[in-house]
Amino acid sequence: MPNLLNYIEEVANHDFYDLPLNRLDILALTEISYLPFDGLVSSDVTVQQLKRLDYIITQFEEKNHGDTPNLSVTITPDRIKLLDLLKNSKRFKAIKALAYVNDYDKEEEKQFAAITYKVGQDKLVTIFRGTDDTIIGWKEDFHMTYMAEIPAQQSATQYLNSIMQLPNYTVYVAGHSKGGNLAIYASSQLEPRNQERIAQIIAYDSPGVHPSVIESDGYQAMKERIQSIIPQNSIVGMLLETPDKAEIVESKAFGLLQHISFTWEVEGHDFKLAPALTENSIQIDTTLKTWTASLNEDELKHFFDLLFGMFIDAGIERLNDFTVDTPKKIALLMEQQQNLTDEEREMLDKLFRLLIDTRYQVWKEALTTPYDKVNQWFQSLTNKDKED
Repeated sequence: MPNLLNYIEEVANHDFYDLPLNRLDILALTEISYLPFDGLVSSDVTVQQLKRLDYIITQFEEKNHGDTPNLSVTITPDRIKLLDLLKNSKRFKAIKALAYVNDYDKEEEKQFAAITYKVGQDKLVTIFRGTDDTIIGWKEDFHMTYMAEIPAQQSATQYLNSIMQLPNYTVYVAGHSKGGNLAIYASSQLEPRNQERIAQIIAYDSPGVHPSVIESDGYQAMKERIQSIIPQNSIVGMLLETPDKAEIVESKAFGLLQHISFTWEVEGHDFKLAPALTENSIQIDTTLKTWTASLNEDELKHFFDLLFGMFIDAGIERLNDFTVDTPKKIALLMEQQQNLTDEEREMLDKLFRLLIDTRYQVWKEALTTPYDKVNQWFQSLTNKDKED
């Protein structure tokens, strides 16, 4: 089935007058935001002397001496292929980029990146990057289970406010994974006069936000402009408090791999929609929500601090670190586990057992439900026969 890459090839010769900007176009810009454009795009919030996308991509290729850069969680073959298609596309190559920010702070436990694109004469598309391959980035994500605001959300709010200083533009805000969460959060924090300029907020398989955000006036003012797009076996996009109406798309992948948007199926100039979420997605969502609800803020904080602290103390700061000296890294991780106090080990063991038990209970309930329904139906027939 066709995917995002096929769409980009198909519309290569259509300009934005013939075919208006849509959510597949914005997804393409969202995907390349994962790539390291450090030094290639100015951090200045100005629309003067901007670089075209085809020039930026050429510079990116030259920076890597024409070779494919080292592949990682963020630099993938699909994203490299997408770059090449965009560079040679009449539709995309003249798009201009500005205000690139890539902020990683180990002490603050923050991973934040954003970029804005000028599309045509009157549109800006602000993209917030999702979680990269840093352990700190993943730890920050899990902080959202108990924190009303994380450092990246603060940065996203400041960034979007700076973009709104550019007058006379209609603004689209989007992101994949954590990036979509940042898009929703930052938009909800804008002043009403700036919120009026937001055309759409698009969250591609993104975790939701804290209940306090959902209840805020800022979120309520924007909620009709939020588009939440999730694959049929979504896990990430079901976390926390999500928008009421999510659109479910078909994916050719299985399990967690459906989080990769290149696996999402395209039909014409839009996504191919699925009728419903899979049972697996629903069960995992129920498990995680039940598990986190059973723990207080201190327990969640202590759990994630211990878990990610073991990785960092073992010298594992990026997911890619596992690919180098893997046996040594595993040994260091086990060593860190041995360094935990008896109380810390007991606490980790208790919470992991609680998670496994919760998953089992959810699975058992889902398994017995069809039987219960059949049994109820059979009993109703029996009772009816007795009445007759």
